[in-house]
Amino acid sequence: MTVHEKTRWKNWAESLRQQMMGNLTPEVTKSVDAIVSEVGTTKPENTLRSERFWRSCQTGKSPNDALTVAGFEIEFDGAGDQGVEQVTLKLNATWMAILQRVLDRQRT
Repeated sequence: MTVHEKTRWKNWAESLRQQMMGNLTPEVTKSVDAIVSEVGTTKPENTLRSERFWRSCQTGKSPNDALTVAGFEIEFDGAGDQGVEQVTLKLNATWMAILQRVLDRQRT
């Protein structure tokens, strides 16, 4: 992955997390097509639909660590004939604790 490509993923992941925190949303599910469009990635579609790619993202293995570094846990549907079609991004425990504090303050 080029530095430019890695920066795209990093910026997108951080922006998504900020949006989720602002909307008080602990998780989102996105299609791979939506992710490709939002990131502006140049990775080949067959790579982005592969379980191997998303497993690497789940475990935070470089160079696919942008999502875990940004504070996400990743789940995805199993690859069928079309490969991975949807990915669920959840705030990790650290960000969930921050979100919970915000929610608690709003209740008081």
